[in-house]
Amino acid sequence: MSLALRRVEASDRQVSMAESQALTADPGSAALSRRGAEAALGVKRSLDITMGLALGLVALPIMLLIAAAIRLDSPGPALFRAKRIGRHGKPFSMYKFRTMVHGAEERLHEFAHLNLASGMVKIPDDPRVTRTGKWLRRFSLDELPQVYNIITGHMSLVGPRPHDVHDLPPDGLEHEPRLGMRPGLTGLWQVSARSDPNLESRIRFDLLYVNQWSLLLDAKILAKTFPVVVLAKGGRVDATRMPVAALDSSTDQDQVGRGRLTPGLVQSNGATQGLPSSGFTSRMEIEAETLTGLVTAD
Repeated sequence: MSLALRRVEASDRQVSMAESQALTADPGSAALSRRGAEAALGVKRSLDITMGLALGLVALPIMLLIAAAIRLDSPGPALFRAKRIGRHGKPFSMYKFRTMVHGAEERLHEFAHLNLASGMVKIPDDPRVTRTGKWLRRFSLDELPQVYNIITGHMSLVGPRPHDVHDLPPDGLEHEPRLGMRPGLTGLWQVSARSDPNLESRIRFDLLYVNQWSLLLDAKILAKTFPVVVLAKGGRVDATRMPVAALDSSTDQDQVGRGRLTPGLVQSNGATQGLPSSGFTSRMEIEAETLTGLVTAD
């Protein structure tokens, strides 16, 4: 059994013991906390609908222009339906503006050797991306159609970014902590380490968000999203940050892809128990911890 897998089992036992002790110690307090969380999530959903409708109306003329530009630039439809993993592991169709040539998914095997990421696709200067697509990706405008997914309840304005259905094993997803919330149009990983091709970094940011979630944190992430979009930081891949060597077996890759290396215990320094610490720069980690309120900015 690998060292990483032993860490997983030990961390899982710590989580189960901590949850059991908390519920046994004060069940009334736990019930009150759950009711408060449900109320906050209800407010979050109301804001998603209200702000989603407003964003959709304001962005409609821009979306029509983008759709026309895509059709003029290359053959194929303007919209692309991507199969993604939603809340509690349920798949859904996520809408995006098409940024690649028609049939790009079928050609992925031709360029798989260029992929820098682990557990997801991150190809620098992907040859399948169109001229219009490069521009859309830089400003994250290809994500605008997801306003429809937000209004219909498949997504939220803020949350963990949804995984492709092929990224994670299909069994047991309903119990994964990262999938307990609706996936987001933007999120902590998006504004902190989007260019990092390491899947473990994405998982750590996702779980940091889920564990520390609040309406105030959502507001902070939304505020940080605007400069990321305006400064055209989307669609970049940091080629210097290769996937960690620790993920060298199929078992370990499966555990990381499932998020099982990060079952939800966040230490005071922001690291998640059971997960190798490589994959973050100190700047990324400090920014994320400051944003979630784990540390105080100077």
